Amino acid sequence: MKTDKKHQHYIPKFYLRNFSYNQNKNEIGIFNIFNNIFVQRAKLRHQGSKNFFYGIDGKIEDALANIEGNLAELIKNIISNQSLPRKFSIEHIELLSFVAITDSRNPVRIDAMKNHFSQMEKTLRELDPNVDIDKILPRLSHEEHIKLSLSNTHTITEHIVDLDFKLLVNKTSNTFLTSDFPIVKYNKFLELKKWKHSKTGYSLVGLKIFIPLSPILTVVFFDSLIYKIGNKKDKIIEISRKEDIDQLNILQFVNSFSTIFFNEAITEDYINYLKDKSQKYIRANDPKLELSYIVEKNDDVDKVLAGKQNLMIFNTTDCEINLNLSFLKIHSNGKHYKLDSRFTQVRKPYKKYKY
Repeated sequence: MKTDKKHQHYIPKFYLRNFSYNQNKNEIGIFNIFNNIFVQRAKLRHQGSKNFFYGIDGKIEDALANIEGNLAELIKNIISNQSLPRKFSIEHIELLSFVAITDSRNPVRIDAMKNHFSQMEKTLRELDPNVDIDKILPRLSHEEHIKLSLSNTHTITEHIVDLDFKLLVNKTSNTFLTSDFPIVKYNKFLELKKWKHSKTGYSLVGLKIFIPLSPILTVVFFDSLIYKIGNKKDKIIEISRKEDIDQLNILQFVNSFSTIFFNEAITEDYINYLKDKSQKYIRANDPKLELSYIVEKNDDVDKVLAGKQNLMIFNTTDCEINLNLSFLKIHSNGKHYKLDSRFTQVRKPYKKYKY
């Protein structure tokens, strides 16, 4: 049976309403990065959506709508009280779930997954022209790709439950904006280490996650073994430097799918300023493939490395803008942290947390 919910949102309406024009909840400012279209007051109800994005039967859309009710109340309380839940509380886990679901349901993530399957098939055929692809790779529909992506949400939540988190309060006249892919993962630590592989996996050492909740509030999750954000006991960090706000807004440009969202305080001149600044950086979340080698315990390493590469590693480009926020520092433990020989630099504590 075909659902009557044609406009299916990958960015929840309850979230976008926090950035609505004069808080009227019906209109929102939009800027399309690729077409340079600026609209101060666009209809909100169709933003962050695609026609039948989750399928025509409406089952995925309905399931997500049921989850959004609790999440909407949680975000509303954080904004109205300007306070965050206690770590490891039910509300904390719900906030992490909001991060995980918002990431996993996004077209950027779905398109990257599809691209990885295509690249895998192409690479397998290059390695072996006679390979039977159907025996190795499943043929997934669009809806199956979405279900596969959403199946990762619990794992993502488990991998970030150890991160500390604080609320950034904007005290400047430059308000926060958001985008159609607002979950920004960043890793200043591995960026400074010139790490050549993925820097922003959810379990990696030095990870930070930024998500704006309103024009004046942003939540930051961070690896406290590496970073110091304000004073240790402070859960609220007030930002008075416009340069800090500009950098956080540029993150949304680099990370977005195609569209920036904002309230009435954002001008076209400011949007163009941010776009110009962002254009010197590589766009985040573009799929990439690395080839390497599988080396077993008793293998002759030189012999393996002399043969064909037999390991495909799928990643996406990282968000990197040389982020330099006045309130965020790498503390002494972070400066002395030694990377090991592993391909992925996994945070040591995350595995021990269960909920």
